[in-house]
Amino acid sequence: MNNKQSMKAVFFSGLIFPGFGQFYLKTYIRGLLFSIVASIGFYIIMSATWELMFEIANDIGEGKQRLDFNSIMLVVKESLKIYQEPTIFMAKIAFIASWLISTLDAYLTTKKLQKV
Repeated sequence: MNNKQSMKAVFFSGLIFPGFGQFYLKTYIRGLLFSIVASIGFYIIMSATWELMFEIANDIGEGKQRLDFNSIMLVVKESLKIYQEPTIFMAKIAFIASWLISTLDAYLTTKKLQKV
């Protein structure tokens, strides 16, 4: 495997999505593991985000919330406390860890394959 191909694997995991570099390197089990962990974390985070967004939009639609920038920013700032809940905090940690570890794993795997 040449250096250009090995850097593709690192970029796939680092810039596209965790695990994609492992799929490129044909280490499918590790790629699947990283992708599943990252996908679950991403799903939890995005579900909370969508729920907040629809709640704010519903409040605006029902007249409970004014439709001006400052009012909405105050509501959004107050709503961001949900991201400190343990489930969402762990989802953030899992997603970030999966991303970093998959990128490092792709790099180390390419270095190992270059020595062979």
